[in-house]
Amino acid sequence: MKEQLLHFVWQHKLFNTRDLKSADGQALHIVDFGRYNKDGGPDFWNAKIKLDDIVLVGNIEIHVSASDWKLHQHDKDNKYKNVILHVVYFNDDTITQLPTLELNSRIPPVLLNKYQNMMQSHQPLVCLPVSNMIDDFTLEKWKERLLIERLERKSDEILNAVKQSQNDWEQVCYHLLGRYFGSHINKEPFELLTTNIDYKILQKHSNDLFQLEALLFGTAGFLNKDFVEIYPREIKQEFQFLQHKYQLKPLQEHHWQFLRIRPISFPTIRLAWFAKLMQQLPLFQTILEDVGSFHFLDSVSVSDYWTNHYTLDKLSKYKQKTIGDEFKNVLKINVFAPLLYAYGKYTNDDKWIDKSFYILHHAEAEKNHKTSIFAPAKWQQKHAHDSQAYIELYDYYCSKKRCLECSIGHRILNENNQ
Repeated sequence: MKEQLLHFVWQHKLFNTRDLKSADGQALHIVDFGRYNKDGGPDFWNAKIKLDDIVLVGNIEIHVSASDWKLHQHDKDNKYKNVILHVVYFNDDTITQLPTLELNSRIPPVLLNKYQNMMQSHQPLVCLPVSNMIDDFTLEKWKERLLIERLERKSDEILNAVKQSQNDWEQVCYHLLGRYFGSHINKEPFELLTTNIDYKILQKHSNDLFQLEALLFGTAGFLNKDFVEIYPREIKQEFQFLQHKYQLKPLQEHHWQFLRIRPISFPTIRLAWFAKLMQQLPLFQTILEDVGSFHFLDSVSVSDYWTNHYTLDKLSKYKQKTIGDEFKNVLKINVFAPLLYAYGKYTNDDKWIDKSFYILHHAEAEKNHKTSIFAPAKWQQKHAHDSQAYIELYDYYCSKKRCLECSIGHRILNENNQ
């Protein structure tokens, strides 16, 4: 038995409330179950009970065992002076002058079995066997809440970065783009790169793609060797001049991963795209002006050298490498939508928040190992609005077994307990 389950049972009144009696035999009637308190102090505030003919108003504390009261030293804590009822699963102790209600025989065994099965399951989606009992209304409302939770958390991170950058939204946008240009495997080196070279330096050279590539490939650590081909030798020479001018500190090439990555997603190709994108600085302003269409991404392709290269100094078959729809989708979902949501909060303008939701409602749903977990449940995954909600559900509820805080878990545990 877990205390959290007892909180859930009490909050949703999922126990037999007929003919209640306190541990010392007094007739007990719960007039008001109280307000759930997730912070410090008693578990439920402002409750109201009737004990025989006496009405008591105060707080309720819940424990698995009555002896937990002294074990947690509540008897010495002034925050618990207004407790009017001690609710326990096992009444293994007598607490002087504190009415106690034992729930051991009052919680339906069916509910306990369902909860135990969920907690003991090793499946990534423990509610899959009964997923068909979740109605569309419950699921859609829960997905809306999950999406807002996700955007709120991401926007908090963005707004904190904005504060640290002294309200420089362009810098925050630049760093966030770097994170997702690196994808999962090269996220860290790309973030280090955008830290080591300020976007304002790139903005000074935004009209010269050759210099942008020299700055980015050099600071990334890809130019710290000898080359046979002319172009790598030229950008290396250019970088040596710019490195001295801006006092740049290159990364080490070994930071970057190429194994188990498709060539089109090699960090060198991503850097070539990133260099092209930097020609459109200031980017955050561009995003604000191009919300919905993001046509500026259509012009992002590699320079001539990279049309027949995937790595420096190694010739490959010609291919015009442009940003594909899948990667555009990644940027829309993980960069543009959270940025606009955060900007809406920052400016107190719901227009930008609405545009954030618009992006997610029109972007394609992601397909990855997390979203695939929900596929057997046959729950709708049409747009990024859906997939982002499911990723949030898995990351912060399913994987942590927080079923008691999940609307789906609520529905399953609340129904058919007779």
